[in-house]
Amino acid sequence: MKKLLPFFGALALVLTSCSSDDSNDASASIKPSRITYLDGDSETSYFIDYKYDGNKIVSETEDDGSTTKYTYTGDLITKKEDFGSDNQVDYTTEYTYTNGKVSSQIMKYSEIPGKNSSLSYYDKLKYTYNSDNTVSYEGFYVSASAGTEEKNGSYGTLTFQDGNLIKSVTTVNYGSTATYFYEYDTKNSPFKNVTGGSLLIDKGFEVSAHNITKYSGSSVSVDKKIGLSSHAAKSAASTSNPYINTFTYTYDSNDFPTEGKSFDSDGALRETVKYTY
Repeated sequence: MKKLLPFFGALALVLTSCSSDDSNDASASIKPSRITYLDGDSETSYFIDYKYDGNKIVSETEDDGSTTKYTYTGDLITKKEDFGSDNQVDYTTEYTYTNGKVSSQIMKYSEIPGKNSSLSYYDKLKYTYNSDNTVSYEGFYVSASAGTEEKNGSYGTLTFQDGNLIKSVTTVNYGSTATYFYEYDTKNSPFKNVTGGSLLIDKGFEVSAHNITKYSGSSVSVDKKIGLSSHAAKSAASTSNPYINTFTYTYDSNDFPTEGKSFDSDGALRETVKYTY
């Protein structure tokens, strides 16, 4: 579900696995094979096809030919490779786990002539699991040659309840902050049965235990003055108007969504999403 909503770059997660524990339940093997996205006018659309090995995801391919391939170690997804429509690897994301939870991820962009041929660093995120059902994270630059790390000014906190991300607070560039809240239904997420999927850091509410029904929040942008030391820097802040996006669903007999619609703050239809299993 790449298009529903961008979510602070590539940050978020679900604390607990959403895979079914009942192997005798016929719904335990239900997974989306295609998701189709239609703009509000229903004239512009694209789709993503999904392939699996059992309940393990193998790949997802968009209609333009771009593909994401997944690698497992046991039941944990440890690598994700994103290929462009030219079949070249644009970037690779590697996941490290501690006690069954993602503790860090590193994104390595490929050096492709004409696209990004002079890369000198990678992006890394580190996660800390707190006792109050929150996860703190911090971003780093990693030297491609030396392997040394340097903080990049991004950090935040994610709050979870019943397997769902319900709040995110994200700060970038040591100042600009965005706060978002999420509400859910009680039905099955389309990706509920994908092995290890709910542990991924970069999928956000898309792999929460249930389906999002409301997304709201606002951001504060900070313009720091140049020429002052960081501890004394003066800054000008501006707050964006609150953002609200709501969602409705149609479900099948197993309580999986077959169609979802998203609406903007004025109630206008933004997008329709159709699920094929």
